[in-house]
Amino acid sequence: MTAAELARRLAAERVVELDGAENTELLARARVVREADTGIAGAIRILEIDDMVLVQEHTQDRRPVVRRVPDLEAAGRFVDDRLATYDRMWDGCGCKVDPFD
Repeated sequence: MTAAELARRLAAERVVELDGAENTELLARARVVREADTGIAGAIRILEIDDMVLVQEHTQDRRPVVRRVPDLEAAGRFVDDRLATYDRMWDGCGCKVDPFD
């Protein structure tokens, strides 16, 4: 999948689920700006590809999904919020992460 194809998919869907080959291709072509382990659902990443800033995370069953965010600052806030939620999950808060939300 090209960056243009991904951009079209992201224009139509807020969150796009990737298959294994699409995810491998994306990671090979994108610049990883930040990567953190959620401790529960694999890595969460901030990626740059062409003129897009993306956040990649995984569903509970480890399917990769990406969403486009306006800029690196927004991506950082999103990742920080997600990581804070995952930390609270370890404390038994009963909260859940929905990557399609």
